[in-house]
Formats: sequence, C-alpha cells, structure tokens
Amino acid sequence: MINEAEIRSALFIWLKQKSAVNGGVFTRDELLSGFKYQGRVITLVGPSGIWTPKGFNIPISISTTSSGGYDDDVGEDTIISYRYRGNDPNQHDNVGLREAFRARIPLVYFQSIKPGKYFASWPVYIVDDRPADLLVRAVPDPVYAMANTNLVVNENAAYDTSESGQNIRRYVTALTRQRLHQTAFREFVLDAYNRQCTMCKLRHPELLDAAHITPDSDPYGAPVIQNGLSLCKIHHAAYDQQIIGISPDYDVRVRTDILSEIDGPMLKHGLQELEGNKIVLPSRRADYPDQNRLALRFEKFLKAS
Repeated sequence: MINEAEIRSALFIWLKQKSAVNGGVFTRDELLSGFKYQGRVITLVGPSGIWTPKGFNIPISISTTSSGGYDDDVGEDTIISYRYRGNDPNQHDNVGLREAFRARIPLVYFQSIKPGKYFASWPVYIVDDRPADLLVRAVPDPVYAMANTNLVVNENAAYDTSESGQNIRRYVTALTRQRLHQTAFREFVLDAYNRQCTMCKLRHPELLDAAHITPDSDPYGAPVIQNGLSLCKIHHAAYDQQIIGISPDYDVRVRTDILSEIDGPMLKHGLQELEGNKIVLPSRRADYPDQNRLALRFEKFLKAS
C-alpha cells in the first residue's frame, strides 16, 4: 500500500534539491517523468490540471497552463484561487481537492510561466472549498516557505487565521510573487539570447543571470525582455559595478583603469579583451535591448570611468 504522506515529504525534499539547481523552473517533460521513491516513479502532472498519480487517493499537484481557459490567480489577500475541473463539483478531480481540504493534505502548485515551463510552490494547503463558485482557495505553508532546512510541514500555520498568521502569509506571498516574477523574467531573457552570455557566449544556464539594464527598483525597470541582458555571473557582476558598459550601439566597453591593470589570464581574457566587441543580440529583433535604456545606463558607466 502506498504511504502518500511519506511520498509527499520526499517530493518536497526532491523539489528543494532540484530548485537549488534550476531556480525553481521545471519543464513539463520533467514533471511528466516525475521522481523516484523507493523504486517507484511518481508522476507530478498529467492531462488534468488537478493531478492524482496512480495509486493515490488525493491529488499531488495542481497546475496552470499558459494557454488554458482557467482563471487561477494569487489574490491580494494571499489566497490562491484555483478553478474546479469543468462545471460539476462532484467530478472525480474536484472531489479529490475537497478531500485534500478536509484532510489538510499538502499539494504542489505548478504555475506556468511560459509554454512547457512551470514555477513550483510547495507545500500548498487548500483552506476553502467553494462548490457554488466552482473553485477552491489555497495558501502556501509559511513556516516551510521561510525555513532553510527540510523541516516537517506544518499545516497549522497555513490555517492560522490570527492577525499575525495573516501577516506572515502576506509576507510569504509577496516573496513568492517576487520569486515568480524574477524566475519568469530570467526564463524569457535567457531564451531570447539562446541561453548564452551576451558578452562571452558561455552556454551553461546554471551560470547565467538575467541582468536588468534599468534596475527593477527604478520606475522604468520593467521586467521585460528589452530591459534584460543574458550575462554570466562574472559579467553580470562587472556590469553592475560599472567595470563593463554597453553602449546604445551594442559595443562593449571596459573601464579605463581596468584596461591598464596587469593581472592574471582571467582579467585579460575575461574582461580586457571584451573592449570594443559587439554583444550577441537576441534572435528576434523585437527582443533587442532597448537603446534608450542602454544609453542611460551607459552614461553612468562613463561617469564611473
């Protein structure tokens, strides 16, 4: 007999370990392949957005799709609204969600950020079932979400209706939203640049960042592809520290004092030899970095030089 509680706990550990490498982004193929628990493959998504693997009594995940007709969202009150499947409250998948609500069983929420790619949030608890509205409402477990260790989930925190409990959930939801937006921005920017550094052409995604041209703290720092650059971590840091600049004409410039330094091969090949190069541009012209943003950022670089 399947021990669903043990499998869910193992899944949460697996998700955390994978997210440390992939930034919390999972492809649909990965989720369809699932993870192994004691020799058994547990699939994480399926044809339905509400997924109950073979042998399970209660769903293991809920998911959205980029092109789906369902209206799921995280509201300002920290609640995830998730639509039933179809219009029958007694449909099998919907009954499964209701049982997860009744028994306080944690789920994983896979939120689509682009076709075939999902951002994972876990554990998520259903705290409200609304058959008349054909939806359930769910919240992340704030204790687990804020912890740095693989602790046991605590559904009591998710169901805490006190003012302090609600404030904690609001904080966790804000962090989750921020991570989702940052993750989505990174995926779109890296894909636009064919998942390589625009300066050195490094093709290891785990070493690439989506750098903002105009910082996200600025009113014009929108998380759009045209405000992003795919940079390896060293060139991202160098760009942020005004060691390297990019002109509105897409030329790479290296700060004068850095050009005159004498050091090892990393300085020479990693920084100095970039002087005068053109950056690698996205495949689609519509995704090219915005020249006005580049110009404003380049002015700051020239002042630092």
